[in-house]
Amino acid sequence: MITESEVFDAVRRGYSEFESTSNAEIIDYFSEIDQGSVAGHVSHIKGILFEQEYVDLLQTQGVEAEIFEATNHPVADITVLDSSGFASELQLKATDSMSYVTAAMEENPDIGFVVTSEIAAGMGNDLVVDSGIENAVLDQAVGETLYPVSPLSMIGWAFGLPF
Repeated sequence: MITESEVFDAVRRGYSEFESTSNAEIIDYFSEIDQGSVAGHVSHIKGILFEQEYVDLLQTQGVEAEIFEATNHPVADITVLDSSGFASELQLKATDSMSYVTAAMEENPDIGFVVTSEIAAGMGNDLVVDSGIENAVLDQAVGETLYPVSPLSMIGWAFGLPF
């Protein structure tokens, strides 16, 4: 289960201006942004959260893995070390779009890809690594943390208004 704290950590990692901002201030910021840019922000945060969750999962399995310091590191998102100290770089894709993953694989054919469970099920394990993390779970964690449900948002949802 992904916690609110992990989502806020992802926000702070992806947006240096929020490094010392309270959770409430982060929620306020995202509640006031232009609705047209919400999807981009959610996607960005979800990608960072996916990296954090996958590295944490690997570490609990005894695998040495690290996220690159820069969130815009070229080509790869994480490094994994095997028992002999050999480092492999991997690109992670937190999406439910197979075409998005396929295009990235065509651009970077020499790197391994780790994807959400939904994509892995559709592509087969010989092409990608199944992270064991569902895209829907990432979406839900980010949405519920940054756009908490309130009576007003429920009324707005019922009438088709933006959160």
